[in-house]
Amino acid sequence: MIKRLIHHKLCILALLRYASVPLGRAMNFALCITLCGCSLSRPYVSTSDVPDNIMGDVTVAGDTVSLGAIGWREMFTDTLLQHLIIRALENNTDLRSAQHTIEQAQNDLSVAQKGWYPTLSFEPTGALRHFNHATTYPYLIPLTASWQVGIFGQVTTKKRLAKAQREYYVDYKKAVQTDLSAQVACTYYMLVMLDRKLQILQETQVVWEKSLESMRTLYEAGLYQSPAVHQMEASLESVRIGILELQEDILTTESALCLLLSEPPHHIKRSPYGTFHVPEQLHVGIPLRLLSARPDVRQAERAMEIAFYNTQQARQNFYPDITITGTLGWGNDDGLVNPSKLLAGAVASIVQPLFMQGKLRAQYKNRQIDQEKASLQFTQTLLNAGNEIYTHLHTCIKSEEQIKHYAIMINALQQAYDATLELMNNGTNTYLEVLKAQEDLLSGQLSEVENTNDEIQAFINLYTALGGF
Repeated sequence: MIKRLIHHKLCILALLRYASVPLGRAMNFALCITLCGCSLSRPYVSTSDVPDNIMGDVTVAGDTVSLGAIGWREMFTDTLLQHLIIRALENNTDLRSAQHTIEQAQNDLSVAQKGWYPTLSFEPTGALRHFNHATTYPYLIPLTASWQVGIFGQVTTKKRLAKAQREYYVDYKKAVQTDLSAQVACTYYMLVMLDRKLQILQETQVVWEKSLESMRTLYEAGLYQSPAVHQMEASLESVRIGILELQEDILTTESALCLLLSEPPHHIKRSPYGTFHVPEQLHVGIPLRLLSARPDVRQAERAMEIAFYNTQQARQNFYPDITITGTLGWGNDDGLVNPSKLLAGAVASIVQPLFMQGKLRAQYKNRQIDQEKASLQFTQTLLNAGNEIYTHLHTCIKSEEQIKHYAIMINALQQAYDATLELMNNGTNTYLEVLKAQEDLLSGQLSEVENTNDEIQAFINLYTALGGF
């Protein structure tokens, strides 16, 4: 703070000293002031660093292409899903609103880039004067040009700040686009999973209805007792209830997907279950490359850049604002005696803040605090990114391992059911044992579908966390 005040006072003293000196010394002074101004308008330089263990124990491969660098059309080859993502990107209101925000920021940048241009104004005036029985009509038709010199970097900082704000909103739009595409993909495969569960329950309903008919026939023949029939009826009704619940879930999920598409609720066409397979090799990529591809990380760093330029502006407020104003026009102060009289003038003004009740100092300190807060938020964004990659990658790996065990389990449950049914037909087992085997098989099949869906959802989230979409 002391060095800044000394620098400030030296600039003012030099300005007063060289106010009425020959041209050569004035040019030297101008060069000195320009160098002072350059020190106050430094460009932002990123000082961010990515910790080596940002993703925990996830092993990264520097010689492979990051998963996030692969285009989403190559990753998700389902044409029905591709059309849904494109429709969402074209119609979603949040994304379109983000585009309008970018256009507004671009307009602000255009204004900031013209900060070195003079301001022109045309303000003709006229009057009527009557004094001592004499009437005059003085008038003035001036064209005024005003130019802000900005030798302390005020104009340059405004331009850099406006550019950083525009890029911030560009990254924000990309973040909205990424989140939207991921939601569409996750919701789509949720529908595919629900379709498969509904298919399993409907197939089970057909088998159990036939079993119930057989049991009733055997009960009427006196070969079965009523508890077995009632137990079978209850199990069948639970399947029918599950079908109704799944149908409701499908309608609700379709409605949610239509909302992402900004369309009224309607049926969504989708591919059958099992058409998408998670890649066997999940190449994560090196941390710095994959994190820089994430729009939220870029947006957080843009926030640090914006805070840097806001601090720079607050510092420049301590320095004088120099404005040069020139006027050229026609006028007459004594009436219509000589309407072709030419008027010209030039004024240079310096506005130097001296005492502002501590406002400038408080603003500068607050901008420094904002800069520190932006740095902390950037660090937290990096931690969140690493945590997401760690979680989703391990979920993909665990789900892939569980799929193998589910395949073995389903095969064993199917064999147990077939064997139990055969023993019952031979009179060794009761039908309740067969029913228990049927229920275990159904539960295993539904759990296998849910596990596969968990793997797909985790893969989509991992792809997004690595900068995909």
